Amino acid sequence: ALCGCVQTRSTVPIIQCSRSLRRAMLIFQIGTNNWQRQGEFAPGSGILHASFHDSMNNMPGVKSYSIYPSKKQTNPEDDPTYRVFKIEHDIPICESVSPNSSYRWHSMTEEQYDAYLKRLENEICQFMDEVEAKEGKEFDYLISHHAFTNAMTAAQIVERRHKEGKTKLKHFNFVHGTALKMYIKEKEGDPEYPMRFLTKCQGSGVFDGLSKTSGVWVNSEDYIGKFLDCFPSYPKERCVFSRIGVNQKTFCNKGSTVAADLAKHLQEEDQPKVASIKRLVTFVGKFADWKRLDAVLYAAKEYEATFPDLGTAIVGTGPPEAIAMYEGLSKSLGLQRTVFLGPKSQDVLAELFSMSEVGMFPSYKEPFGMVFIECMACGTPTIGAKSGGPTEFVKPEQGVLVEEEADWQTEEGMKRLGGKVATEVIKAIDEDWKKTKGPGCIDFVTKNFSTVAQVEGMLANMKEWSAS
Repeated sequence: ALCGCVQTRSTVPIIQCSRSLRRAMLIFQIGTNNWQRQGEFAPGSGILHASFHDSMNNMPGVKSYSIYPSKKQTNPEDDPTYRVFKIEHDIPICESVSPNSSYRWHSMTEEQYDAYLKRLENEICQFMDEVEAKEGKEFDYLISHHAFTNAMTAAQIVERRHKEGKTKLKHFNFVHGTALKMYIKEKEGDPEYPMRFLTKCQGSGVFDGLSKTSGVWVNSEDYIGKFLDCFPSYPKERCVFSRIGVNQKTFCNKGSTVAADLAKHLQEEDQPKVASIKRLVTFVGKFADWKRLDAVLYAAKEYEATFPDLGTAIVGTGPPEAIAMYEGLSKSLGLQRTVFLGPKSQDVLAELFSMSEVGMFPSYKEPFGMVFIECMACGTPTIGAKSGGPTEFVKPEQGVLVEEEADWQTEEGMKRLGGKVATEVIKAIDEDWKKTKGPGCIDFVTKNFSTVAQVEGMLANMKEWSAS
C-alpha cells in the first residue's frame, strides 16, 4: 500500500447533463479511507479509490460518484462527484496502525458501530437520490471498498432501494486486504482481536452467494483463497484478481538528482547531511511493525559502512510513539546519512524514486505492493521480501526479494533480515542496477500496470456479472 503521501487532488472535469450523459453508466463508490486532498495523508486504499473515480470520469459513457470518511476534510466546492462522510473521530481501522489513525473498529461499542453504519447508509442514499434526480436515471453499479462495513452497508442500500422500486442496482466489492487480516487474527484467537466482526459479516449474508454481492475483486491472487476461507459459500468464479494500475503521468522518471533536488525535501536538522550524500536509497511506508522499517535501518548501518556517499531516505509517518522508536533506533545505530522526511506527496515520491539507486520495501505479507510499482515506474529497481503480493510480480529483471526471516519479530531476527537487505543493496550499487535494470522497470510497468486497463477490466466484469 502507498504510505507517505500528502497531495492536493486535481479537480475532475465536470460533464454537464446531456442526452449522451443520460445514457452513461452510473457508478457509486463507497470508500473506507480518505483521499489525498486538503493536506491530509492518504493510505493506499484511499489513493486507489480516488484513482478509480478519476479514471472512470475520464472514460466516455461512464460517470462515477463517491463518498469517503474523514475527520479533517470538507466537501469540495468545485466537484459535485464526491462527498466526505464527516466523522468526529479518526477513521476506524481494521488492524495494525495507520499514520492517520490508531482507532480500531474493535474499540467501538455496539451502539457506536451500529450508529456509524446507519448514518453512512442514510447519507449515501440521500446522495444517490440527489444524483439520480440531476442525471435523470438510476445508478447501475455500487462498488464498496474493503470486505467489511462498506460491503454490509452496500448490501443494505441495495435492499432498501429495491423496496423503493429501484431494482437495477448491483453491488460489487473490492477487497483491499486489511479486513481479511483482521478476520484472520480473529480466527487465530489473537487477544487484541476477539472474534466479533467476521461472524458479524458472515451473519449479514453479504457474501452468501450472489444475492447481495454480484462480484468480488481482490488486489492479490493470494487473497482469493483467504477471502474464500472467510466466506466459503461465495462462488469462486466471481472472485477475481484485479491487477492494480499506476498513474504514469505522476510516477515517471522526473530527471531529479541527489545533488540538485534532495535538499529541498529534507527537514532543517538534516540539511548538514546533504554534502555527504551523493547517492540515495529510499524506503516508503507507514510506521507499522509489518512494514519492517527497523530492518531497513539495520541494513543502512551495513551499507553506509561500505559506501561512504550512500544515504537513506525514510518517507512516511505513524503514531508519535512509532516515530520516536524508529528515529531513536537510527540514532542508536549511529546512522550518519539516514534522513526522515515525513509524509510526502506523490509528486515528491516520484522525484525521490527517480533520484534513488533502489527502493527498499521489506514488508511482511504486503497485500499487493503498490509502492514497488510506483518506484519501478520511475526507472528504479526494488528490493523487498519474499512474502505477500510482491512475489507475484517482482522478478530479477526488476530487482530482488530476499528470503523471509521466520523470527523477524525478534531483535535478532530483524537484524538478520536487515543483513539480507543490506547484501542486496550493496550488490545493486556494485552492479549499477539503476542503469542495467532501471529502463526495463519502466517498460514492465507500462506493459503490465495501468489504472485505465484495470478500471476497464472492472467495468467489463460488472457488465458480464450483471447480465448472468
